[in-house]
Amino acid sequence: MHIMILTDAIGGQATKDEADTLAQVTAVKRALRRLGHSVEVGYFSLNLIQAARRIQASGCDLVFNLVENLASSRLLHLVPLLCQSIGVRCSGGSSTTLCLSGDKVEAKRLLSLKDLPTPDWIESGDQKYLRAFLNIPMIIKARAQEASVGITEDSVRTFSHIRDFKALFEEGDVFIEEYIEGREFNLSILPGGVVLPPAEILFVDYPATKTRVVGYEAKWEEDSFAYQNTRRTFTFTEEDTPLINHLTHLAQETYDLFGSSGYARVDFRVDRHGRPYILELNSNPCIAVDSGFVAAGEQAGYSYERLIEALITEA
Repeated sequence: MHIMILTDAIGGQATKDEADTLAQVTAVKRALRRLGHSVEVGYFSLNLIQAARRIQASGCDLVFNLVENLASSRLLHLVPLLCQSIGVRCSGGSSTTLCLSGDKVEAKRLLSLKDLPTPDWIESGDQKYLRAFLNIPMIIKARAQEASVGITEDSVRTFSHIRDFKALFEEGDVFIEEYIEGREFNLSILPGGVVLPPAEILFVDYPATKTRVVGYEAKWEEDSFAYQNTRRTFTFTEEDTPLINHLTHLAQETYDLFGSSGYARVDFRVDRHGRPYILELNSNPCIAVDSGFVAAGEQAGYSYERLIEALITEA
């Protein structure tokens, strides 16, 4: 096939997460060429007429969607929707999946309606409702951003006054979620709903005073303590088997709830009583060669090229 890798137009001052997108483009382009496809790179624009013309002019058989850095994750569904409207196949999550998962509050509302466990949250509300969240650890998250943008150790806070909640909502497009102290797991899912081996994120040698959170530093700042001491494992004890089976079932249910399309990753926290909570479904997660998704694929016997082939075969 002739494949267009569609990605973001990134300037010279790329942030760490934007630079990771560039690395993904390079890796995917190399893999596709090794698989025998011809490849070109195109750049997505919110001028949808211009973007559609660019795709059509390429004569491509397939768009490989690596658009990740729009101003809001609420806009990411425009890529597969545009491709659908001009009759060009597109890899990854459908417009429905990306739309449902792009707004994290609406995604949590959907999980709750389906009775799937997710941490309690607030996005606004009257004083009576806010009062229930005073004096317990909460984490502040951007409502429509990916790649842990804006999440730091200081994002976990305990609020003593209702006015502090209200001040945050006035400052930006955020929501506040109950912070679940415990273990963190990621379950990656191939197109078609095949769940890859689960990974646990270990917080190695963290002092008791340091908050265990996979924030921006842990993902991107290579010189930071969080990056160097946050590690991934696929090894579990026999005692973990019931938990792993339960997480796998919840990951499949979540994938189905959000449209059963493309590849995805479901992130969990498990509290000290062994109760799992779904943090989010990440459609089109990072597929850089050192990413968690690729590591899970390797555990299942996939080479990088075979994994990329699986992502385009479904499309």
